[in-house]
Amino acid sequence: MKAINLILVVLIFSCNQTSKQEISINYFGQKPPGDTTELFAPGIISTDAFEHSAPSFSPDGKTVLWAVMKMPSYHTSILEMNYENEKWSAPHSASFSDSTVNEVYPSFSPGGKQLYFSSDRKQTIRDTSIKGNRLWKVEKNENGWGVPMLLDIIVSGGGEYASSVAENGNLYFTYGPHRSPDWNIHQSKKNNNSYSKPVILPLNNTGYEDGPFIAPDESYIIFESERPESINGSIDLFICFKNKDKQWNKPKNMGSKINSSFSERFCRVSPDGNYLFFGSNRNQTEKQPGFDIFWIKAGIIEELKKDTPSL
Repeated sequence: MKAINLILVVLIFSCNQTSKQEISINYFGQKPPGDTTELFAPGIISTDAFEHSAPSFSPDGKTVLWAVMKMPSYHTSILEMNYENEKWSAPHSASFSDSTVNEVYPSFSPGGKQLYFSSDRKQTIRDTSIKGNRLWKVEKNENGWGVPMLLDIIVSGGGEYASSVAENGNLYFTYGPHRSPDWNIHQSKKNNNSYSKPVILPLNNTGYEDGPFIAPDESYIIFESERPESINGSIDLFICFKNKDKQWNKPKNMGSKINSSFSERFCRVSPDGNYLFFGSNRNQTEKQPGFDIFWIKAGIIEELKKDTPSL
């Protein structure tokens, strides 16, 4: 009996490993980057438009969403592409999205069953007193998208922007009071079907923090900030690791392989763990100010971890 059970365990493990290896993401036929930052999907994702989020790929590699900002109105909307019959569709407005409002920062859950995004849409006609964006969630199913639902009001009362979800359901997001320069990253723990009261993370300072990406196992978080350690005072990407006591270490500038004298923002790691995506305006011109999307091999995260004390 023990031998039979062992065989079953081996078979299940082998099937899981094979299934995981078979899932691969087609990154628009792009040559994968190495340890040097490269422009991602020029003419497809990185275009003359003002990209305003990193691409969020579903774990099965069949869907990608990202946000663009229309200038000079600053109106944001979410675009989607789908991979079918071994090719990508043309970019189009996501079916759940409302083009009459501002919607930004699409973010798949690690399992790919839900998509989180930020929107200033109203839940009801009388819902007019809320300032700024709130966090919404929409289910992904075989037939496409469900109906977006506002997250727990304890979490999202107005002024919530970029979000990222860990495997255990814990939610990390930016809270930026209306017209305030002091934006901070918060965490809200998932408890069954509800969330705990958000708490501000210790990695924040008195300035600007935004665009968090949380590792699925919560071992690190990447975010953007204008703190003194930035290059030439620009917005840079920072990473923060948890130490052996499960406490956050001091945030660390991700270095010149990613950051520049321009602004680097809205980072995201691909669901296969292979690549790190982020936005930068380093290629901007007078005729085309704005951000493009860049990518680099995600091994840079391990490099930065090795150089971090107390780990």
